Amino acid sequence: MKSIIHKLIASFSLFFLIVILGCAAFQDVLTPAWIPQSVLEYADANGPTILPWTTLFDARRVRAKMAFVHSWNRIKDDIRYEYESGISQFHIAGAEQVQKSIFSPTGPIGILIPASLAGTAGALLFSKPADKKKIKELEIKNNSKTS
Repeated sequence: MKSIIHKLIASFSLFFLIVILGCAAFQDVLTPAWIPQSVLEYADANGPTILPWTTLFDARRVRAKMAFVHSWNRIKDDIRYEYESGISQFHIAGAEQVQKSIFSPTGPIGILIPASLAGTAGALLFSKPADKKKIKELEIKNNSKTS
């Protein structure tokens, strides 16, 4: 009986020695690690899980969740950027169509501005023969009054 108990104790001791020295997860649970509150808030995670203090296991768990939250936020930001960019492009295209219809050669401003400039230039640069007669009559009148 003593031999069986010794063999059992030796087997359990060897098993626990392998677990303690060889299992990194078990070592992570026992190793204390400080996790800043800002990291916990960013990751939206709880601090300690198994022990009353934070451990290396908790730190790695929080880091993985933080990476996930960051990736998720980036995906949401990319989706929102694509949506807002599409809406912006839609409105730019509409404004360009309005601009094209207003300022085209057949549009109101495309016709109105050149016509008004040409009319003004014509009125100022070219005079009618009747206007020349009136100018001569006025000059004669002014000359007669001054003399």
